[in-house]
Amino acid sequence: MKVKARQFAIDLKLHMKISDIEFQGDASKATFYYTAEERVDFRELIKLFAKEFRTRIEMKQVGFRQEASRLGGIGSCGRELCCSTWLTDFRSVSTSAARYQQLSLNPQKLAGQCGKLKCCLNYELDSYLDALKAFPKTETKLYTEKGTAVCQKTDIFKGHMWYAYEGEWMNWHKITTDQARRNH
Repeated sequence: MKVKARQFAIDLKLHMKISDIEFQGDASKATFYYTAEERVDFRELIKLFAKEFRTRIEMKQVGFRQEASRLGGIGSCGRELCCSTWLTDFRSVSTSAARYQQLSLNPQKLAGQCGKLKCCLNYELDSYLDALKAFPKTETKLYTEKGTAVCQKTDIFKGHMWYAYEGEWMNWHKITTDQARRNH
């Protein structure tokens, strides 16, 4: 049925994807869930659906996160999608959440099945932000007898920071946050 519904939309050259169909218990109504980037005029499609499926038709546009939630699946963590099981708040996720957690900004690794940034990037963000308050700012340079060192990486779990001297970018030095505070 979903395949047939999708084919009707393709035949009418509508830029939309039918993601799910839900029938009312007495079959008096069918709700077609769809995603679309832009506004879609689906009046002709509704006529085709009503004729083919012989029931009242309702069209309901859902976002990409809601579509993934309805369809379900297994996330890259190996668990069932959070949005399908317990997540009800679909807050937007920004790349700054990944930056604060020092994750690679690789879209293929950060995207969930909905094609948007994974919701779980927001889960630990507050913990990271709280932990980073105890660290010197990464823009802060260290001035030592050897020269000026610039922060390359931080490890909030162990309380370490890695610095490299200007001009010696490949040679990193690991120090504690206390040592970093004393040298800037």
